This record gives sequence, structure tokens and C-alpha cells, in this order.
Amino acid sequence: MVKSFGQVANQVSLPLLSSFVAGAFGRFLGSKGTAIVTITCASFSLTFSLTVFHEVALGASACYIKIAPWISLEMFDTSWGFLGDREVTG
Repeated sequence: MVKSFGQVANQVSLPLLSSFVAGAFGRFLGSKGTAIVTITCASFSLTFSLTVFHEVALGASACYIKIAPWISLEMFDTSWGFLGDREVTG
């Protein structure tokens, strides 16, 4: 099972961070520095993605990560989150 929300959040935030750094500080970093930052962040994002893929698709474990509550009543609870599940056919 995926250990924490941080692992899934890194998949999204690392490419966004690299694009921000490349856009905001590209002139100071130069073309090589910008390439190093963006490729490093994309590589870490790929590593986290492969880990999540291994856990959910190959390990056949369902994973639910709750991000925030949305509607919470006495007998009804709805929240925002990620659900990773493997489709089994046959």
C-alpha cells in the first residue's frame, strides 16, 4: 500500500516545481542548470510513479488516500481523495 499522501503529492508537485524554477530562475541557472533541475524533478516523479504502479497494479492492493473532508453529516461522510484500484476481469 502507498505509505503516505506525500508520495502521491510529489508526483504532481515535482514537475510543477521544476517548471516554476525553470521559468522564474532560468536566466540565472542557464540552459544546463535549467535542464538539470527539470530532468532531476522528472526523474524523481517517474520513480514515485513506478512505486505507486507497482503497489496498485502488480501488488493488487487497493489504495485510498483521503485528502480533505467535503460533506460530513451524522450518517453520511464524503471526502476528497485518491483511489487506486486494480481492475480484475475474467
